Amino acid sequence: MATKHLTYIFLFFANLTLDIQAQKDFCLRLNQNGLIFCDDFESGKAISTLYFEHNNNNGDFVPMPSVGRDASNGMRVLWQASEVSAGGLSKSFGRTPQAYIGRNAAMPDSTFKEIYWRMDVRHQDGWQGGGPAKLSRALCLANSNWATGAMAHLWSGGPADAFLGMDPASGINAQGTLVSTKYNDFANLRWLGFKHGNIPMFSSERAAEWHCVEGHIKLNTPGNNNGLMEFWINDTLQAGSYQMNWHGNWNSNPNNYGINAIFFENYWNAGSPVQQERYFDNLVIATQRIGCNQLTSSTSKPDQDPIKIWFDQNGMLNWDAESNQIYRLKIMSPQGQIISVIDIQNSGRTEIENQLPAGIYFYQLNRGADILSSGKLNIY
Repeated sequence: MATKHLTYIFLFFANLTLDIQAQKDFCLRLNQNGLIFCDDFESGKAISTLYFEHNNNNGDFVPMPSVGRDASNGMRVLWQASEVSAGGLSKSFGRTPQAYIGRNAAMPDSTFKEIYWRMDVRHQDGWQGGGPAKLSRALCLANSNWATGAMAHLWSGGPADAFLGMDPASGINAQGTLVSTKYNDFANLRWLGFKHGNIPMFSSERAAEWHCVEGHIKLNTPGNNNGLMEFWINDTLQAGSYQMNWHGNWNSNPNNYGINAIFFENYWNAGSPVQQERYFDNLVIATQRIGCNQLTSSTSKPDQDPIKIWFDQNGMLNWDAESNQIYRLKIMSPQGQIISVIDIQNSGRTEIENQLPAGIYFYQLNRGADILSSGKLNIY
């Protein structure tokens, strides 16, 4: 058994080396003009040193190996059945009105009136429930009480809630006065018009694909209606609003704040109908168009082979595959630490080295570079 496990470990690290060489340098390879921030979750830096807030939802929204694009590192979010809020990341940049918001801010002495932001996002195969509401938003946090001068929302909507939409709102009136008093001050927001796209990225047929999502917001120059918001999926323009009055003449005061935060969110107003996962990778913020390009070519879900994976009452790991192909099975802790990596074929069982204590664990099943499935395991 010990020799067998050593073989598994050797194979894992051999493949891990190839993955690192191929995928680790996304941000280094990104030749981006006007770059403000990039995170491909490969740097090894703690999330707490890069963002001003990370709600990990008790370990359900954390970095994990092989869950990112092309089996690179990424962020895994796990919704429990009926769960509404499953964690989020908040990144600040430019001037901010509060030390807490400004923690780890990129380019903290700058004022940004126009930004682009993009992310890769994928939902697990078999996804249910349509769009999980909030995905991301760009904000102008206008004072230390988190009053919002602008909120450029990207969230789900459209027929069957299968599409991504944009829903811009402003907490500054058309004359340029800040009327918002706090975060999500709905009573004092001007809603500037929801528009949804035409790619059903949240449908069950498309959910397991990687989608590259990019948003763009430009504040109006003082006294002019020349602001905008637009967004793309996989470099295809989905919707846009132009000739917008975001801020009236509020921007004429150099002491006022520009766009200074992006939130990457997992907030589902209605709650998830079942336990299920989604994944983030390659987050970028810039002052110029980013695009998807060859770095993030679209990947469709692979053909699935039915494979059952479970721990029995003796703590033995079991698998039942209707195929003689070789798969790679990774067993992870709730915090994303890899406990064991095993190459499996057909049906079989084995003990995990040093016998795991009772608790919750997670697995990921790969065939080559494709992630076939992932889920939760219990040892009682």
